[in-house]
Amino acid sequence: MNWKRFLHYEFWPYWVFYIPAYFYYFYLAIKLKRWVYFSVLNPCMKFGGAFLSSKHNYLKKIPTEWTPKTLYISDFNSLETLTSQLEDNSLTFPLIAKPDMGERGRNVELIATLKALEQYLETINQPVLLQEYIDYPIEIGILFYWDSDRNPHITSVGAKEFCKLTGDGIRTLETLVKDHHRITHRKAILKKRFQTQWHQIIPKGKQLLVEPIGNHNRGTTFLDAREHKSKEMLDWIKNCLEHLPDFDYGRIDLKIESWQAFKNNKGLKILEINGVNSEPIHIYDPSCSIWSAYASIFEHMHIIYTLSKNKLNTQSKTPSLFEFISGARVVLSKKGTPQISYS
Repeated sequence: MNWKRFLHYEFWPYWVFYIPAYFYYFYLAIKLKRWVYFSVLNPCMKFGGAFLSSKHNYLKKIPTEWTPKTLYISDFNSLETLTSQLEDNSLTFPLIAKPDMGERGRNVELIATLKALEQYLETINQPVLLQEYIDYPIEIGILFYWDSDRNPHITSVGAKEFCKLTGDGIRTLETLVKDHHRITHRKAILKKRFQTQWHQIIPKGKQLLVEPIGNHNRGTTFLDAREHKSKEMLDWIKNCLEHLPDFDYGRIDLKIESWQAFKNNKGLKILEINGVNSEPIHIYDPSCSIWSAYASIFEHMHIIYTLSKNKLNTQSKTPSLFEFISGARVVLSKKGTPQISYS
């Protein structure tokens, strides 16, 4: 057993870590007498962005200077049509493929070849976004909300440190992966991806990026970056969300060239915008205590409760619990991993 993954909450299954939050949610729902009270927020998103929210619907409203080139694929018909669509949208490999209604980074892949893309689209069985791969070195998540007076507040800034392995001139790639507590559980997947290097000794000092997707379950380290909160960041948020006037609460995930460039509104690309299901990702910083993490989660749950309560004073209709559970079943039914050849 890998004790680091067992002992620290950042590696626990999502549903285990959130058990205390479930009880707090029931308490808040009973107070408001609405099981799906949060769905009154973010009218531009299904269920307020809890799930079943189309990334494409709101990304297309953002100025193109702030977003990657993006192609929406509702249905994969033929390789010839796909090639034409890629050319028409000036998309080249490598590119990012992701479900339009995906959750928690599931089935997001960096695709390097047309063959791999064809395999992905044949097995994903749902609408997909193909995005230009942005190789900026810093990926961040900014969690924010508008209060009842429409003043914006930033409550969390988290940065993502992609998983890299450094060779020691002794161990093979296989051993380096096995010995790394953040990615040892992905040995089978990484073996397919790095099949030609798997049994090779990695030269001393050589760094290898093993996972280009900024997802915690794939080995990415989340860091507390709240010290980078600034007036310039808040002003940019306000300018960005002018294009989403009915947005209340959520997180913007983006890549930036540098923190200084971001301050100057340069070198940034929005990857996606999430709704009420957004987490304050700074809580997964390895130095954050579990008590601080829960305090932050409960704080954000209360913010959602307060915003919802204010809106419910003027808007009474919310989806039924049955509609919400039906939606959850749809999300759960879409689990699975596309079969991709990395050769």
